[in-house]
Amino acid sequence: MARKGRVGGTKSFLLTAIALLALGVWAVKDGWFPSADMEKHQLFNQTLAVMSLLGSAVCAYIHYLVK
Repeated sequence: MARKGRVGGTKSFLLTAIALLALGVWAVKDGWFPSADMEKHQLFNQTLAVMSLLGSAVCAYIHYLVK
């Protein structure tokens, strides 16, 4: 017979989602609205923005499921 137990959630996925969201917002600003100095890094910042916002959404979803 299987045991049923309640496992408490953690806030690690929530904190990671918030950190990735902040990184993603900063990368969006630099990727799509770059200053004169950052024009050569525009593609990197756009890729970073997409990846970090996607990671933020995944971590937020996991936090929602686990809590």
